[in-house]
Amino acid sequence: MTTLILAAFSTTSAYIIGVIVGFVLILVSALVANLISFKPDRSDVKARKTWFWVLNILCPVFTFLIAFLLVYIGLRAHNQQTKYMIAMSIASVISFVLYLVLGFIAAKANKHGKIGNWF
Repeated sequence: MTTLILAAFSTTSAYIIGVIVGFVLILVSALVANLISFKPDRSDVKARKTWFWVLNILCPVFTFLIAFLLVYIGLRAHNQQTKYMIAMSIASVISFVLYLVLGFIAAKANKHGKIGNWF
């Protein structure tokens, strides 16, 4: 019984980690976009887009790495490890998609600001 609760909690924790990483990285991306100052030749737009997409690529990597280090290493049963590995993979995709969706919404909501240059 305790094993089932631990397994359910641990797979849920992977999804929670994925959502948190997605939100945190979109906030970091917004902060970076606002720190890049406007330039007359519009070279700042390229820097904002580059940072957005680099953080987008790092989002699933960070999700997988954090979930691996916080939870996966502590799992002892092979069955739990297998379930959690699948959950980590799905959570990584979820964080990637969440980052993209939130970034798109933020860019469309702020068309004339610095964040509007992401897409």
